Amino acid sequence: MFAVLAGWLVVDSACAESEHGFLFAGGKINQVLPNDEILRLAKENQYEIFDYRDQVVCPGFVNSHMHQYGVLSHGMTPKITIRNFESFLEDYWWPDMENKVSLKHVLATTFYTAMESLESGVVSIFDVLEAPLAEEGVLIEQGKVLEKMGMRAIVSLESSERISSDNGRRCLSENKGAIRYFQENSRLIRGAVSAHTTFSCSDSFIEEAVMTAKGEDAIFHFHLSESSFEPDVLKSRRQVLPAELYCRLGALYDRTLASQCVKVNEKEIELLAKTNTCVSHMPISNCEVGGGIAPVPKMLDAGIPVGLGSDGYVNDFFSVMRAAFLIHKAHLESTTVMPARLVFKMATEMGARCMGYHGGTLNEGAAADFIVMADLWPTEITRDNIYDQIVVYGKKEFIKHVFIAGNMVYNSDKNNDQMRRTTLQQLKLMSHELWEQQKTCK
Repeated sequence: MFAVLAGWLVVDSACAESEHGFLFAGGKINQVLPNDEILRLAKENQYEIFDYRDQVVCPGFVNSHMHQYGVLSHGMTPKITIRNFESFLEDYWWPDMENKVSLKHVLATTFYTAMESLESGVVSIFDVLEAPLAEEGVLIEQGKVLEKMGMRAIVSLESSERISSDNGRRCLSENKGAIRYFQENSRLIRGAVSAHTTFSCSDSFIEEAVMTAKGEDAIFHFHLSESSFEPDVLKSRRQVLPAELYCRLGALYDRTLASQCVKVNEKEIELLAKTNTCVSHMPISNCEVGGGIAPVPKMLDAGIPVGLGSDGYVNDFFSVMRAAFLIHKAHLESTTVMPARLVFKMATEMGARCMGYHGGTLNEGAAADFIVMADLWPTEITRDNIYDQIVVYGKKEFIKHVFIAGNMVYNSDKNNDQMRRTTLQQLKLMSHELWEQQKTCK
């Protein structure tokens, strides 16, 4: 048994206590107690103590939608004219990025972005690798890197028929292989089945992907209406909305994670809620691609669990939380929407719900995934303002320690600087190589 003492303990989005801590063992939270009671028990039973009485301890953050390989595109500029969203994909992103990604890129970007995630308090990620031509076994190798770093993660390979039906099925097989491998060989890493969209997958392919996920008892994931392109295409060609089509195909259920959901209407929100589908919201990357602002307050009001994701764009999770807190207030011209307490819940327990595990809180029985923040705020922390202090004014520089499944996996005083420098050099060379291969005509 281990004991944690905290100056401020955030148990979950509904409970924060001063001078409290908790006991944990076997990677799970055992009991939350006042510090003096913990000290008494620790002395009687010789528990190892982590003393953070001058710091803030809270659940670690969950990045419910990530593209780790995406760091290779940071700073990349198209050498062709992008006419619209379809052109962005077909003329630029697919040929110049996704189709070029191989195992060497995946290994380097996985290490770098996992370190980047830990540094901003992220304990768990749902990664969607978009690399249809990568080598066989790439997901297992990616997961091994994350396992070695002590991260909790779900890995998946996006599957579609945009190259060919055979390639799509090969990607589904890669997902199935990773699911089975990590079920047998890992406590922290799991696999999932990721499809792309209704405009890159046929009905029969989506049904096959869903059957694969259900057969393996794994999460089924897809991108849903990231911009108006997908709903416009379906409405013009088939007089149906994307969420309606997914529902007809049996793809909306309690193990489904729909990412983006920017251009969903009230009927689709009702469908997502009725089927217990989870949603991942990417406030910053949605702005970057000009897709719009997702109706997150409406989804939350409907009872949909909505997690937060970085999309592999800006991975500092304090920036992601702050954007979720601010953007909807401006969009809806209301200061009351998306309060800090709710955003914190999205970043923790709702994110864990999206990823299908009991975590995101420090309640009894939850995963012992927690972060320790130095109290570097210039103003006092109180029970009334602690969620605002973390979500609005928190910084990754405040993160001192990160624990996952009860193990300390990040210590800000002991960074692996040499490995980081080596990886940075690799990424610079890899990105230069990729960028030089871009299309220059059209």
